[in-house]
Amino acid sequence: MSLFGYPANILHRKAIVDEWGRPGGFKDVPLTAKVVEEQKLIKNAKGEEVHSIVEAHLEGPHLVGMTDEFVYRTQLGQEIKFRPQHIEVKKFLGTDDVKKVIVYG
Repeated sequence: MSLFGYPANILHRKAIVDEWGRPGGFKDVPLTAKVVEEQKLIKNAKGEEVHSIVEAHLEGPHLVGMTDEFVYRTQLGQEIKFRPQHIEVKKFLGTDDVKKVIVYG
């Protein structure tokens, strides 16, 4: 477990959504990210408290949906797969330019 995070190659599996909003498959997009493995309670979009085990810090603007999946390999060689529980967009101070996107899973 890393409280400060470490760089990792992460696979963003973007959901291909049909006309009713249901995911029908995935398009894989490889990314580099800072991964922080920390267990904590967060609030999701509905305001419910949910358990988060990982934060993925993606530099720059990224379009992330709640039906997407993320896959990465830990420093111990374990493969971790998670879906977003909460998405946070950080912007540069005083602008609309996106600095990074944090995905909690």
